[in-house]
Amino acid sequence: MRVGESPGTDLVRYIIWIIFSIITLSLKNIAATDKGLNMILTAIFFAVGLVFLFLMARRYLRERRSFSDNPRGFMSSLTSNIGLVTLMIILVCALRIMVSYLQVTGKLPRFKNDDVISSDQKVFIFNIIANVFIITIQQQLVQTGFFFNYFFRKSTASNAIIGIIFSGIIAGAISLPGSLLQFFMMMALGWCYALTYLYTQDEKMSMLVAIVSSIVGTILI
Repeated sequence: MRVGESPGTDLVRYIIWIIFSIITLSLKNIAATDKGLNMILTAIFFAVGLVFLFLMARRYLRERRSFSDNPRGFMSSLTSNIGLVTLMIILVCALRIMVSYLQVTGKLPRFKNDDVISSDQKVFIFNIIANVFIITIQQQLVQTGFFFNYFFRKSTASNAIIGIIFSGIIAGAISLPGSLLQFFMMMALGWCYALTYLYTQDEKMSMLVAIVSSIVGTILI
């Protein structure tokens, strides 16, 4: 893994990335409501979200170069890990579909602050773009990329298990859950993303799984 800086510096940086992701998600949640899309808030969301994403991605890529001189390309990594990635995609999609089915049949309550149902097609398009290209990438950098890079550098079984558990908890928390059920679902998804990241040692693979999960979750709303 990379040569880390002081624990205090890493912690401060990590808190900043968490704040960035929470601000972005909060803006997304208030830009789109069941009444439609607020265009002013939408513009603010994209402006803030893209700036934060740029800063986070640039920092992560810089840090990655310090512990991986020749990172594998997307297709090379996908080909090498196609079995695990496929399994994780199936698991996250199955979880999303199961929860959505139980909500539709009234066996589980709907999430209060999840993507809203609206007759305005702009809301759906906004949610797809926002979730897939901004929210998901930011959250993956926070809950897997920066998280394991800063706090779980040693490649041991105990570190991996503890890291996966806490990564899932962070995934549930930064999704700003409106209920305990939503927290548990996002935590379970977070475990899948963390396992993908640790197995493949490639953030692109965990992002791929998370993006597919996000697309399915948004469509099923």
